Amino acid sequence: MSDSVRPFTAGSVECLVVPDGTLGYQPESLYSDLPTEDTAAAVNALVDSDGLIPVPYHPVLVRTADGLVLLDAGVGVALAAEVGAQAGRLRAALAAEGVAAEDIGLVVLSHAHADHVGGLTEVDGTERRLLFPNARHVIARAEFDYWTSRQASADHAWMAELARLHLLPVEQAGMLDLVVGELDVAPGIRVIPAPGHTPGHMAVSISAETRQAVFLADAVLGELNFRHPEWTSRMDADRPQAARTRRRLLDAAADDGAMVFGYHLWGPGIVEREAGAYRWSPVG
Repeated sequence: MSDSVRPFTAGSVECLVVPDGTLGYQPESLYSDLPTEDTAAAVNALVDSDGLIPVPYHPVLVRTADGLVLLDAGVGVALAAEVGAQAGRLRAALAAEGVAAEDIGLVVLSHAHADHVGGLTEVDGTERRLLFPNARHVIARAEFDYWTSRQASADHAWMAELARLHLLPVEQAGMLDLVVGELDVAPGIRVIPAPGHTPGHMAVSISAETRQAVFLADAVLGELNFRHPEWTSRMDADRPQAARTRRRLLDAAADDGAMVFGYHLWGPGIVEREAGAYRWSPVG
C-alpha cells in the first residue's frame, strides 16, 4: 500500500488521485458487529502494529475539456490536526501537480462527512474563507437537508456541526448547488444517488468515448467490501441500504467493465463477480 499521486483515464479523460493523507481506524468501526471468527483472518492481514487499519483519504482530480473537477475536498488541515490524522494534505498534493485551489471549477461532494468536506473552508481572521473560491460546489439536496436539520444534530451532533461549519459558508456565498436524482453536472460527469452510508450519499460516473470509470466514494469503505459486500459499518446511516447500494453499484461496474475507485481505496481497479461477491483487481 502507498499513498502517492496516481493517474488513470476514462477514455480521453485524465483522472488523478490526489492523496489527502491517512488515518488509522479500529477494525470494528469499519466492519462492525460481526463474529470475530468471520472477520479475523481477513482483517488481521490489514492491521498495522497498533492494531489499526490504515485508511487513505483520496480525493480525485478530473481533467475535463471544460476545466478541472475535484471529487471531495479532504479533511482539512485544522480537523486533521484536531483528530491526529496524518492528513489535510490535499492542497499540497494539488500544488505538486501544478494546480492551485483557484483553478478548480467544480467540486462534487459525495456526502458531508467531515473527512470529505473539512477541506472546503478555513478560518481567515474572524471569517471562514472558501478554499475553492472559483468553484461551483455540488451536493445532493437530501444530504444538505439532513445535515442542516435538527435530526442530524440529535443523531450526530459533532458531525452535523462540522458539516454545517463547512457547507453553510459555501451556500451563503452562492456557490452551492443542491441536486436531486441522477444527472450530469458537467460534460462526462454524472452524479448517481447511492444512499445508505448517508441519506444523500452519491457516486460519480466519469465517461468519455466508450470508457467509463465510477467513483464509489464511501459505498465501499475498504477492499474487504468487495469480498464481503454484506459487511457494513456503524458509520453507515442505514446499513441494509448501504449493502444494497454497494451491490447495485458493483453489479453495474462489473456489467459495464468500468474502472472503479473509492475515497478509501488505495487506487483504481476493475470489478468482476465471483462466488456471490466480487473480485477487485487493482490497476497500476
